[in-house]
Amino acid sequence: MESEFQAFLDTVDVAHDERMIRQATKTFATSIGFERIAYLQVEGEDVRTISSYAQAWQEVYLEKRFSTIDPVVIEARRRMKIFTWSADDWSTRNSAELKRFRDEAISHGIRSGMTIPVRGSFGSTILLTFASSAAESGSSSTCLSTEAAVQAALAIHYRLRFISAGRVVAPKNVFSSKEAVCVTWSAKGKYAPEIASIMGITTRTVQHYLDSARRKIGAENVQHLTALATAYGLVEF
Repeated sequence: MESEFQAFLDTVDVAHDERMIRQATKTFATSIGFERIAYLQVEGEDVRTISSYAQAWQEVYLEKRFSTIDPVVIEARRRMKIFTWSADDWSTRNSAELKRFRDEAISHGIRSGMTIPVRGSFGSTILLTFASSAAESGSSSTCLSTEAAVQAALAIHYRLRFISAGRVVAPKNVFSSKEAVCVTWSAKGKYAPEIASIMGITTRTVQHYLDSARRKIGAENVQHLTALATAYGLVEF
């Protein structure tokens, strides 16, 4: 799984559009036993999404603002940590709307899965979901550690931000996904050895990413780097 995960990170890191990100994420999902993927950034009732779900389901989901009743979104915001779920476990008692939502989700091949929530800026929630049409998603979810799961969600988030800002054409002025993850952990108070342990890389490699990020935004040291990255909105909390 390690090589597949690295290939996913590398592809997202050089993606120049949402299609490439979606395909890289779907390929990785398949390697760990899932069939579909969905990335959502939810802020109130506003939702930004890329997914490999059926187009008809995506349109209905956004049009009917299903994120406000989606048990996966509600549970993600409540727990804020990686979790598995099954549509068969959703309680639809006294809620015809939720029952229709569940039945329609299952009819579109979304019956179980694993969701990775990350707290975004300005009260938003970032969710990366791997879904399956099977009643149980099995033990495949256990192969992805919490740290790797967060790294995956942040890699997609940052690349989408760069693409939407039109900055992907000037890569020397932006962080790579790995740099962004290192800077984010640094901004959270982690030192290089701790970041290395979280990301499964060497301390020297972490320092390389931090030095590269520092040069890109003209920071004098790591403290200056995290301050500037925070001010520019390049790190998530």
